[in-house]
Amino acid sequence: MAGAVGRPRKHSPRRRGSTAREEILDASAELFTTQGFASTSTHQIADAVGIRQASLYYHFPSKTEIFLTLLKSTVEPSTELATALHESEVSPALRLWALVAAEARLLLSTRWNVGRLYQLPVASSPEFSEYHAKRTELRTVFRTLAEEIVGEGDPRVDLPFHIALSVIEMRENDGTPPAPLSETELPDIAMMLADAALDVLHAQPPAERVGRALELINAAAA
Repeated sequence: MAGAVGRPRKHSPRRRGSTAREEILDASAELFTTQGFASTSTHQIADAVGIRQASLYYHFPSKTEIFLTLLKSTVEPSTELATALHESEVSPALRLWALVAAEARLLLSTRWNVGRLYQLPVASSPEFSEYHAKRTELRTVFRTLAEEIVGEGDPRVDLPFHIALSVIEMRENDGTPPAPLSETELPDIAMMLADAALDVLHAQPPAERVGRALELINAAAA
C-alpha cells in the first residue's frame, strides 16, 4: 500500500498547532525570543518542529518571512480594533482604555513572548516595512485618542502606547500563555495598564469600562 502523502517528518509531531505552518511559527517564536534572529537558523527551526529543512521552505520562503509573519501577528489585530474604535461614537477615554487593554491582552495571550521581537535590532530593518507601517498606524490611533483627551501638543500623548507595550516586560517567556484570549473577561494586568494609561492623562476611568470595552473588542473581532 502506498505510503501516506504529506510533509516528511524526521520525528513525530512535537509542536503545538493544527497545521505545519502553525507548528513552524511556534518553534520560530521560541527560538527568536530566546536566542535572537541572527542566531537562529532554518535548520534549527525545522529540527524543532520535526520536519526536514526542505519542507519548511514549502510553507515559508525564508527565515525573514517567518519573522515578518510573527511581527504582524502582534500588531494586526490591534490595528483592526483601532480602526473600528476610530469609527465608534463612545468617549475617547473608553476607546483608549479598550485599545490599551486589548493590546496588552494580545501580548499576554501568546505562548511565547513575541513582543520581544520588537526589541531585536533586526526588527528595524527595511525588510519589515509592512510591519513598520502597521505599527505606525496603530501608534497614531493611540496618539489621536490621547489628544482628544488632553489636546494636541501635550507631551503625554505618546505614553498610553508605551504603557500598553510595557506588558512585554511583565510576562514570562516559558511557553505558557499568561492569559489565553477570552470573550468574557480581561486579564488583570491588561486592566491595570489601561487604568494607568488614563491616569497619566488625568482622565477619569469610564463607568462599567470592562464590560463596555469587551463589547467593543468582541464586536471588532466579529
